[in-house]
Amino acid sequence: MGTCHREEDGLSILYEASRTGSVSTLNSVLQKEPLILHKISLSGFTETPLHISALLGHLEFTKALLTCKPKLAIEVDSSQSTALHLASAEGHNDVVKELLKVNNKPCLFPNGEGKIPLHYAVTRGRTEVVKELVKAKPESLSFLDNGNTVFHLCVIYNHLETLKALVELELAISGKLLNSTSSDGSGNTIFHLAVMSKQVETIKYLLSIPNAREVASLKNDMGLAAFDILKRNPKDFKTLEIQLMLMECSGIRTEENGIHVHSHSSSPPVARSRIRKKKKKRNCFMRILKWIGGWFRHKGDWLEEMRGNLSLVSTVIATITFQSLINPPGGFIQQGLSRDSSSPNDALNCTILNNNESYCPGEAISSFRLQTLFLRYVICNTISFISSLSVTLLLVSGVPVKNKALIWLLSIGMCITLTTLALAYLIALKMVLPDHLWDNHAASITIEASVLAWAAMLFLIVVLITLRLFIWIVKKCFRAIKKLLTWAVG
Repeated sequence: MGTCHREEDGLSILYEASRTGSVSTLNSVLQKEPLILHKISLSGFTETPLHISALLGHLEFTKALLTCKPKLAIEVDSSQSTALHLASAEGHNDVVKELLKVNNKPCLFPNGEGKIPLHYAVTRGRTEVVKELVKAKPESLSFLDNGNTVFHLCVIYNHLETLKALVELELAISGKLLNSTSSDGSGNTIFHLAVMSKQVETIKYLLSIPNAREVASLKNDMGLAAFDILKRNPKDFKTLEIQLMLMECSGIRTEENGIHVHSHSSSPPVARSRIRKKKKKRNCFMRILKWIGGWFRHKGDWLEEMRGNLSLVSTVIATITFQSLINPPGGFIQQGLSRDSSSPNDALNCTILNNNESYCPGEAISSFRLQTLFLRYVICNTISFISSLSVTLLLVSGVPVKNKALIWLLSIGMCITLTTLALAYLIALKMVLPDHLWDNHAASITIEASVLAWAAMLFLIVVLITLRLFIWIVKKCFRAIKKLLTWAVG
């Protein structure tokens, strides 16, 4: 009676040690009762200490148990699960490695629910554990869980990284399991499941793999391909994105009476050739647009970096044009010119000359002497002043100017500002420069060359920024048309 009581106390201490992971307690129990691990099957416990240790991730305790009794690795609990099942489900990768070193046969042991350790690892998304289990027993990939392969389980539970790891391992083995359909009565492929749950990233990844891309055209037991299922889904942005990906994979041709979808496997050679030509032309056009658009791509947020500088420049130009108006070329009339002035105040009055024109103090002298040139000067100066103020107002107003149309408007505004400022300068130069200097060959060549250089640079810049806006508009229209066509297909 006393011996039985001591054995029960030893087992209780052993199981408590497995919960805490105390290796010292385990060694103490083994010293007192060396055969206690062999008596576990005679006890009323539903699992072994290894099950508890593996479940809780006690690596050192697991090593000690396996060293003393390696056969614990194949012992099952009341649910017919091994310690490897529990460690795999919890994602204890180091414990899984240790268990596989001792015995890798439990990789293929189904428990009471028909699940092997790999199924639990895949269901929980334990990617590193999945790699270890497949490397230990590659044939575990072919085991089904309720009619689903491990690839189906990855999609069902939306574990993309785990799916990537499994696909990589499977492609190194055979690559045939990717085409498997579920045997649960639906006959769905992994593409069917991904489309049903609208897993955009998963579909994008599968379409990038040649072996998996072939699965997209397979039909389930209801005779539906992945594209057919997608058409029955509610329309939203994810549905449209998936439609575009599947259309590019299967091939699309449009006719006057509608849009028809054809898979590459069933399309006639002539139709496939036309599709390839159309796609090649479209891709070529898009590449040209992207290449040209790359010229205008700035590193970082160029507009935010230049906002302060542009505001300063436009303010300075506004100041210059304002000063140019209140200090015109040739100056102002200073006082009255009447010959019979009898009072000092007469100097502030207007003077009427023999030609009946009035000349008043404060008026620009050049407005009388060179009326046409002065009028052009005032027009250019005013346009430059208003344009610079408009640019300043746009920059300091806080309005978001990251839109391509607003950036184009800002650029055109600065071009107008600088061009009219340059024209005002040239007109002022014409007004103040004597005629004999205009006749000088060197001066005329310099001025003409400067004007031509400015005109060429201005033309180039306007063409480039307008081309950038055009590319942006074309891309927007192309995407809108593409979405409309996709919506019509649905």
